[in-house]
Amino acid sequence: MAKRHHASSVDWTNGLGLARVLHDGGPLVVLRRDGSPEARLALVDGRGFEDLPALLEAAQGDPAAVEAGGPVDAPDDRLLSPVGRPGKIICIGQNYLTHVREGGREAGPAHPDLFAKWHTSLAAPFADVVLPPESDQVDYESELALVIGVRARRITAEDARRVVFGYTAANDGSVRDFQFHTAQRTAGKAWDGLTPIGPVVVPAQELGGARPDLAITGTLDGKVVQDDRTSQLLFGVPELLAYITTVMTLEPGDMMLTGTPAGVGFVREPKVFLRHGSEFEVRIEGIGALRNRFVDEKSG
Repeated sequence: MAKRHHASSVDWTNGLGLARVLHDGGPLVVLRRDGSPEARLALVDGRGFEDLPALLEAAQGDPAAVEAGGPVDAPDDRLLSPVGRPGKIICIGQNYLTHVREGGREAGPAHPDLFAKWHTSLAAPFADVVLPPESDQVDYESELALVIGVRARRITAEDARRVVFGYTAANDGSVRDFQFHTAQRTAGKAWDGLTPIGPVVVPAQELGGARPDLAITGTLDGKVVQDDRTSQLLFGVPELLAYITTVMTLEPGDMMLTGTPAGVGFVREPKVFLRHGSEFEVRIEGIGALRNRFVDEKSG
């Protein structure tokens, strides 16, 4: 997209973040607050963008490089995942002690527990999410997700602040029977369309930088089932980034899901799984909420 628009500086306070909206048949990156149907085009050097990786590359990961363009309608039902095609989606398991203990272990892992998803896993923050007919064990996991702003390899924990662009909410949809087919989690974690993300990516500078202390809750059909703070991560964002960038290069728009607190459905007695008509909300302080209804495949 190369059109130029009259632009103005951006006030990132009060939960303003970057979202993607379906506009005139295609995706568009906009500036939006959770719950508002109004947005403005997100520009860098007068250019608009279809996806966040390209915008972050152009902005060199700096929120100050983003400008506000013309108005864009952005109701909830037209929002897309704020990152459409991240190059990488790295996920962290067993990263809240309460979650480790509810699974029957007393201590967390010695090193970050990594697994991956792909862009086909992602879903919009208010979309109906289709349950796979192959399983009746689909679970929810409320998570803080971060979006990388600049290319990074072999950084120290102290460098993390310059690497993280911002944070958003995620539901790490998990197909538990497939997850435990083998010691590797991929079959249960990378399922198409089971990971809603959004609604907006709020710059890290507005949320506590590289060590955010934010309330995170998961609500199933109106009942709070997960309730914690992101400061309780066993491996914080700086430590995770230092470890991951030892292994691989992270690039603008890459995502990391930092782990889920206690309260997931498969360890409850009786077990609780998502069914046709279930609604699950992930709410994170300073970001807002994503909220999805889960439906059988035949119901669409």
